[in-house]
Amino acid sequence: MSGIALQSGIIYGPILSRRLGRSLGINLLPSKRKVCSFDCIYCQYGRTKDLVLHPIRSTLPKPPEVYAAVEAALKKPRSIDYLTFSGNGEPTIHPDFPEIVRGVKAIKDKLRPEAKLAILSNSSRVNDPEVAAALRLFDAPIMKLDAGDQQTFEAINRPVGGLKIDEIVNGLQRLPMLIVQSVLVNGVITNNQGEAFEQWVERLAALHPRIVQIYSTERPTAQNEVKCVSPEKLQQIATELNERQGFNVHAYWQN
Repeated sequence: MSGIALQSGIIYGPILSRRLGRSLGINLLPSKRKVCSFDCIYCQYGRTKDLVLHPIRSTLPKPPEVYAAVEAALKKPRSIDYLTFSGNGEPTIHPDFPEIVRGVKAIKDKLRPEAKLAILSNSSRVNDPEVAAALRLFDAPIMKLDAGDQQTFEAINRPVGGLKIDEIVNGLQRLPMLIVQSVLVNGVITNNQGEAFEQWVERLAALHPRIVQIYSTERPTAQNEVKCVSPEKLQQIATELNERQGFNVHAYWQN
């Protein structure tokens, strides 16, 4: 299933986000083409045709183009709570990601010092030292962790070859201000019950994130067999983990 339309430029929104308020999106990937290091079975943008960890620089927006687009967007008279790096795939795989983050932060601090920086990342490049340093500049580094074991990780996220969940978790442990986002699914593959769920909980306990955000599939997904976890089940999981583990878990769903 194809899912929703891809973003057509560098800037999109602001959109009203349940997690971030009025969020101005920043897309560092090609227009109308998904480029990612994961091919998640639940992705709203459909299948990943360009499954890479190191995309070709010439196919991506250049830093000056990003700066110009961000500056123009911030000069418009409208309310913005967060500038959010997300878009048509994984933002951290842009080879100039660290430079771009520093540049965007400087523009934001000059034009909209009250706004904050967020990123929605799949965590695949958290072990790159320069990427990790850039992630520390974010007020809300929202990092994906859908699985606690390699088998479930590969089944749900379908990563580019060579990525290991152990290494990703080790990298996340070194990231301050960590917010974990997890998509829970049903169907042929499930991560909200049984051994896969318990291993995911063990990883969270090792990470000590300041917030855990859980949600499920709400849009057309990349694979038809993926089924939504009900709002009641999501809230039950959040309540259980908050009481059992002392986590700060927030469940989200579409009203």
